[in-house]
Parts: sequence; C-alpha cells; structure tokens
Amino acid sequence: MIRTGLPLAALLCLGLVSLLVGAGGVLPPGALATLGQVDPADSQTILLTQMRLPRTLAALLAGGALGAAGAVIQSLTRNPLAEPGLLGVNAGAALGIIGTLWLGGAVSGLGLIAPAAAGAAVVSGLILALGLRLDTGLGLILGGAALAGMATAVLRGMILLDPFAFDAWRGWIVGSVAAVDAPTLAAGALLVLPGAALAAAAAQKLDAMAMGDEAARALGTSLLLARALSLGAVALLSAGAVILAGPLVFVGLIAPQLARGRGEARTGLLTFRAALLGAALVLAADVAGRVAIPGLSIPIGLSAALIGGPLVIWQMTRRLQA
Repeated sequence: MIRTGLPLAALLCLGLVSLLVGAGGVLPPGALATLGQVDPADSQTILLTQMRLPRTLAALLAGGALGAAGAVIQSLTRNPLAEPGLLGVNAGAALGIIGTLWLGGAVSGLGLIAPAAAGAAVVSGLILALGLRLDTGLGLILGGAALAGMATAVLRGMILLDPFAFDAWRGWIVGSVAAVDAPTLAAGALLVLPGAALAAAAAQKLDAMAMGDEAARALGTSLLLARALSLGAVALLSAGAVILAGPLVFVGLIAPQLARGRGEARTGLLTFRAALLGAALVLAADVAGRVAIPGLSIPIGLSAALIGGPLVIWQMTRRLQA
C-alpha cells in the first residue's frame, strides 16, 4: 500500500521542478523569491509568475481532481476499472463547453464554469437515474458508457457543422495547460473545491456501501444520497479538470489503482492518496513534455497518455500475478 508521505514528497519535488525547468531555460532556485512580485523589466519574474506558476497550479488541480474522481467512482461502482471518462462525465463537460462555443462564440475563463458543470451534471443525473433503475454498479457503468457515446456523437456533429467550434475543439482535445490564464485557473478551482467537499461527504457512505447495499441500508445509509453525493463530486471534479487541461486519459483510472496498492483503504484516505498521485502524474507528464525534446513542448494530453498507458498495463499485470 502506498503511504501518503511518498506521493506528497514526490508532488512537492515535481512542483519545484515544474517552476524552475522548461522553455525559456532553467531558473535558479533563488528565482522562487520573486513569486510575489511582478517586475515588467525582469524576464525571469515574468516567466515564473505568469507562465510556469499558472500551468503548474493547473496541472496540480486537474490531476488531483481526476485522481479523486476516479477513486470515488471506483468505490461507488465497486469496479477498479471505472473512471470518469468511461461514465461519460468528461464527455458531458466537453459537450457543454463546445456547445456553448457553437451557440454563442468564444467563451473563456469564468464563463466556462456553467456550461462545463451543466454538461457534467446532466450526464451524472442520467447515470444516477439509470443506476437507480437497474440498482447495480454495472448499471452505472453501462449507462455511462452509452451516454458517453451519445454525447461524443452530438459533439462531433457540432464541430462538423461549425468551423469555429472545430478549431476550438481541435486545439483543446489534445489536452494542455500551457496557455492557462488566471480566469481559467479560477474557473477550474471553483468547480474542483466544491467537488472535493462532496467527495469527502460521500466517503463514509461509500465505506458502508462497500459491505453491500443491504448492509448499508441496515446501518442507516441512504443509497440515493450516497450515489447523488458521489456523482455530484465526480461531475464537479471532472468538469473542473476538463476546463483546466482538457480531456486527459488514464489519470482517473490509474491513480486510485496506485493509491490502493495491494491492500484496501477507507474511501476518504483512498481518495486523498489518489488525488495526490493524480496531481503528481499530471505534473510529471507536463514537465516531461517540456523537456523530452529540446525546443518542442509536447501537450500534456499526449505525455499523460504515454506515461499512464504503461502504468495501467503494469498495474493490471501486477494484480493478475498477485
């Protein structure tokens, strides 16, 4: 089982590296003292405070949100292969954003909160209704997969009909934190933080549900409330991550797997560990994309897939051999 201290230490080290290394050269550690200053005459200060700090915070928030969302949805469905993308929540948030661009033109920053949250909430509500009707974790997964396909089909129709929406989608679908500004960072945080609060509220109820629905009812746990809190948390966390970094694959799947290790943990602790590991994974992917090929910055969506894919294979092989 991975202890909390290890991913936290790795996260702090990666955060320091992210601030000091990248396009524009390697900054000396003493440059961190300028974080509270904005000196137009100092290129190092501008590079640190207006470029590297926002993208570092965006990677931390997006990765932490996806890791926590993955842990919640895996606990809810009792399926270690569940993740926000599979349930269609990411597709719902993407559909909300692209739909807004399709209907009303360019929107950025705080204007993305409502469409992303609404898209994710609609999909989560439909998944909840399907799950209640089928009354199984498998029902949630199958219903979410169907909704993801439908949302993706509608989104593709929009981008085929509107060149402006296609251009916006083409630049966003790869996944990137390179151009994150303060309003976008604020928009993501305003979704991620309430999502984290809902995840914390759902943790104890999910622990009860882990013993089975009948046992949970006997303990006085409302299954409807537990599912609503969990899906609400996943919707907000996923929407925030989509705003900040676009659609990132594997993070919500592998972070809870690594956090769980070979043992089980209470949902609250598992979610916290998964958030730390998700943040570390996305931040590592961003740093690797900046330094892997000199003079070229690889988008975080590609580097995260290249790192996350082998980790998923390794983790599944390890579990099969256990």
